[in-house]
Amino acid sequence: MSYRDLQNTLDEGFAEQRHRDLWLFLYSSRHATPELWQLHSARDLDTQEREELFHEANLLLEKFSSSGQPQLSSNDENYPAKLDKFCFGLICAFHKRLLADGFTDIRFETQRADYDNVINNLTRDEIAVVSRLHELTYKYGFVITELLNSLIDSSKLIDAFIIRNLEIHDINQIPSFTFPKKGSHPQGIQISTKEYQTEINEPWDLVVFINEKDTLSNIKEELSKSWKDPGSQVVGDQNQQKISFYVDRGKCNLRNLIDTIRLQIDHLNSYNNGLSLIAEPEYLGAFKKNKAKAEKEAKRNLSSTIDRLRLTEGLLSKRWSVKKSNIRRSIGLYLWDQKNIIETSRSRKNIIIDLIDEIKYERPEALEFYLKNFNKYDSPEQTKKFGDSADALETVTREMEADFELTDICIRNFEFLAPQDVKSRRRKS
Repeated sequence: MSYRDLQNTLDEGFAEQRHRDLWLFLYSSRHATPELWQLHSARDLDTQEREELFHEANLLLEKFSSSGQPQLSSNDENYPAKLDKFCFGLICAFHKRLLADGFTDIRFETQRADYDNVINNLTRDEIAVVSRLHELTYKYGFVITELLNSLIDSSKLIDAFIIRNLEIHDINQIPSFTFPKKGSHPQGIQISTKEYQTEINEPWDLVVFINEKDTLSNIKEELSKSWKDPGSQVVGDQNQQKISFYVDRGKCNLRNLIDTIRLQIDHLNSYNNGLSLIAEPEYLGAFKKNKAKAEKEAKRNLSSTIDRLRLTEGLLSKRWSVKKSNIRRSIGLYLWDQKNIIETSRSRKNIIIDLIDEIKYERPEALEFYLKNFNKYDSPEQTKKFGDSADALETVTREMEADFELTDICIRNFEFLAPQDVKSRRRKS
């Protein structure tokens, strides 16, 4: 593939990543909202507890804000964003001390020492507040202050993705921060770095020491040799290590370990050489005499970034296109909100019929994601379209009902699921 083709593939991957983060955030925010308990029993914290947690988080922000900055005010329109950023840093620092899962966020790493210093100066009660913030953030994969403060109106999504035909990159970044969700890290692997060593608490029987000069092929070869050997095994040079992997082979397979090592090596390289991951080959060539070598390096780094994105974000399997997913999930969420938030007395079928009529008038092309021939004429006389028939209306209605059911399952489980995921689970149950 050419560099431009790789860049387009990466852009598509980032769009899919943003799309998935958005919808998981929307589903999770509804699951976590105390006012919707009677339906889904999240029972993380009631309304009063939520207010108390926000109050304690606000006190921490005020206490540890830089003395050189203007006095913070909760009435400031930027205050929620400042609170989310501060809580994200605190939660990351706390997480690093608690778990050795190798989680890395470049925005946090540049300020890690500052947040470590904050943690070191907290009282026992303040540590309890941070622990609760971390517990809820780790459960959902999003900073809990942002999640509980963002019950976005689904009718606005209908307007954005269907009526106005916007792309995912045309709307504001939602959410602002993502976090590793509990259970997402491969079991049986603990990770520590030379710069920030993590206490290894779980049993292990294999340790892998990696430095930036190691190649993945050599690591795979060494691991293949020692994987089935009994007793504690050591791969790599401890004196030269940058990253260490402590592995319980009874809980982890070799494939997952190699994928994890590959991701961590890429994280290390991108942190040390971030420019080459995004720079054009022509730009790199200005710094190197051998332009062909520069282009090859740029393509290799870009390809590596694409692979890392696919692995970390679960983009390996083919699902709905981003556009189709945005349209159908918008409708599913709108129908769910009508029942559970608006609590209308109208039947869902009547709501769907009115919604179809509105879309037919405003942007009929969107209905082709439900029925491909919806806007095509059914005869040479061009007097009637396929979408005008009772059968077509029944088909679209049935598919929108399926979108509602998918939304309901996603919210109940605070997961991003595709229709085939639901079908697969039903077959297994």
